[in-house]
Amino acid sequence: MGKFLIIISGIGTGGHYFPALVVAEEFMKNNIETIFLVRRGFPEEEMAKKYGLKTFYIAPKPYYGKSILNKIIALWKVFESVLALNKITKKCAGISFGGFGSLPLILSCMVNRQFFFLFEPNCIPGRTTRMFARFAKKVFLGLPGATHLKGNVMLTGIPVRQEFKRFIRKENSFKKTILFMGGSQGARRLNEIAIKFQRVLPQDFRMIIISGRRDFEWVNKERDFRTEVISFTTEPWNLIARADVVISRAGALSGYELLTMKKSVIFVPFPYAVDDHQYYNAQFFAKMPNVKMILEKDLNEKILYELVMDLLRAERTNVLEEKEMMFDAEKVIVNAVIKELG
Repeated sequence: MGKFLIIISGIGTGGHYFPALVVAEEFMKNNIETIFLVRRGFPEEEMAKKYGLKTFYIAPKPYYGKSILNKIIALWKVFESVLALNKITKKCAGISFGGFGSLPLILSCMVNRQFFFLFEPNCIPGRTTRMFARFAKKVFLGLPGATHLKGNVMLTGIPVRQEFKRFIRKENSFKKTILFMGGSQGARRLNEIAIKFQRVLPQDFRMIIISGRRDFEWVNKERDFRTEVISFTTEPWNLIARADVVISRAGALSGYELLTMKKSVIFVPFPYAVDDHQYYNAQFFAKMPNVKMILEKDLNEKILYELVMDLLRAERTNVLEEKEMMFDAEKVIVNAVIKELG
């Protein structure tokens, strides 16, 4: 195993590169040489440097939902990236964390007859996972629901950064605090609801809105004295720790992070997510104690108030069932890879 090189692709959004970084760090702890694929000038490059990872640059572009011209460009970029990767994939194992940036690594591993592994965070698997699961050495599942995939599947849970495990609970001794976090795609509607929610919010409550950069100016203008507006944070655990109830989209990673911190959560799945995967993620999360789910079309400030108060009145349950949530996914994944590669 020591002679093997591990190449990890987490190119895309935070939902791709953050779990990939956690797994890469675990490989390094096991003294296994690891290379992290990045795009020059993108967030995953900055984060890889922060983690002290060795990087390799490729330049893939999104394909789905693009114009014919942009699709042609994207396919050419895949070809270029595969050629570049062929220099380092002669003896390696590749691990893909999904997204458009994972395709070059998968293809390069297949061309060079090297093993590759897939990680699928969502209950509904993405296109790349569906397409290549049967060829993968093993498919790691973050959430149950994709066990029907053709291939060697294993439920592992989702790797989350250590900070989410350290900041488990910080009690609010004074004001009850409600946190709104809409994610990279779905912030606008939750921001609108959050501003309206101020009308029904009890006077002794406080609110935090992670608005996203695009909406920060107007949300900050509409806030009242009880509301704190933040455009973006690289340390969300600090804000989550302050909250008694969190209103969030249902991305697989963000949901896992919130439940790792044992928060009461109201999930509002983003209705335009690919294959409606956030709806199915939210359905799974809603099985947990102190978690509720509501569709965006059914949401208004009065209904939200009732849901929030129900959670605040409920007896706090601090223990999640181990069979449902797994909190050492990075160790499970790394140990499984080591075992498969001998």
